Amino acid sequence: MMEYEKLKDALLAEIDTGLKFARSLDSSAEFEIYLMYRQQSSVDISQGKVKANDGIVAGNAVRVAKDQCVSFSSSSGISAERIKLSIREAVSSLKAVSVKDERFQGFLDPMRQGREGVFATEILNLSTEDLVNAAKQLTENARGAGENIMAQSECGVDWGGFAIGNSRGVQRASASAANYCQVYAMVIKGDERRGAYTYDVTRERVFDIEGVGEQATKEATSLLGAKKLEITAEMPTLWIPKAAASYVLASLGQSANGRSVVEGLSPISERIGDKIATPRFTVHDDGQNPASLGTQAVDHEGHPQGKTAIIQQGQLKNFLFDSYYARAFNTDSTGNCSRGGGPFGATLPFESAPGISSTSLEIVPGSKSEEELIASIDGKGVMIVDLPAGIFHSDVATGEFSVVAACVFLIEEGEKRGAIQPVSVSGSFYKGFEQLLEVGNNLERTPWGVTIPSLVFDGFTIVG
Repeated sequence: MMEYEKLKDALLAEIDTGLKFARSLDSSAEFEIYLMYRQQSSVDISQGKVKANDGIVAGNAVRVAKDQCVSFSSSSGISAERIKLSIREAVSSLKAVSVKDERFQGFLDPMRQGREGVFATEILNLSTEDLVNAAKQLTENARGAGENIMAQSECGVDWGGFAIGNSRGVQRASASAANYCQVYAMVIKGDERRGAYTYDVTRERVFDIEGVGEQATKEATSLLGAKKLEITAEMPTLWIPKAAASYVLASLGQSANGRSVVEGLSPISERIGDKIATPRFTVHDDGQNPASLGTQAVDHEGHPQGKTAIIQQGQLKNFLFDSYYARAFNTDSTGNCSRGGGPFGATLPFESAPGISSTSLEIVPGSKSEEELIASIDGKGVMIVDLPAGIFHSDVATGEFSVVAACVFLIEEGEKRGAIQPVSVSGSFYKGFEQLLEVGNNLERTPWGVTIPSLVFDGFTIVG
């Protein structure tokens, strides 16, 4: 097990050794070596059973390029022998590559280093026992806040870093630490079962369980007695931060991605400088906000992370790029090279070739509270309080979506009424930004790399 303070130096030393070995195999080829090391601990309590995980995830990935042909290899472990194994496999694979990548212009050239994010050193001292005690307390708090409550809780800590080096002279590393707690509460009343979850995720301090379990139970209880909407109509929709985060990720998170732009999949690929949203909407991708979970000194090919304005007061300003697609688009990288499964972590970073993703999407808040947003809605509207099912299966090329919102409240004449049964919500992501009515001031940092307030859209079709 490595020490946090020595992690970056240790990874860079292995990078240097690996590059020297790679050049000895083929001095005419370009090499890139990526190393990842993470210490992860988590505790899950479900149905009274405690499940604890405590371990290390480490691996390496190698790319080799020659005459616009590129090969890739990866393996677990970051020892010199494991790195050499991946290098040999990548060199061997390159011989079988016959199709040139006409867009490939080489790996990244050396650049300056960005800034690391902040983190509380106390996070590194959290033990499995600490996590167990916190998870137990979360569960007890949730169950004690109502009757007939089932609760599931999880607490975890994750620290580590990565290093990247290539034969053009790049040798960079970054490290970070974060921790979280979350609880899901289900309220049972007769045949009804309604659930809600809450969380605290941060790198600035040790997570705080106070009020988290009780809030989950309160939110779940508020969903009891849901009635059918019984109508189909276009009406305003209020998306609270959790739901709004999914909306922005599923839309701009895909269409502002440089790969979608270059490949012709994004409907906004030729609209730089155009008004694509109301003037009240501004969103940046800020990879240098010290408190954001996605902040690193460099991205996953060694480019410094930065702050990129995507939409400024409704006007489309920029897309997000790594060096590969930036060169294809005749622009500069924005420091958004990523590895792995994006905000939901579907794959391990060393198992996949580089891609593009946002680091920390941040929406500039407005001036109205959630209560004022509700009061601003005339007639009928709906309030969506959780991630709608199917939102990440929407078509990025058209922006059309149709989702099911399971946790919904009716808004009528400027007041929040009772819960309603699941409704279908359909429309166009991009027309939604043009018909954005309000942006709230209740800014919330979500676990998925989006910091966002509540948003009110007009023109979506609701089917009750």
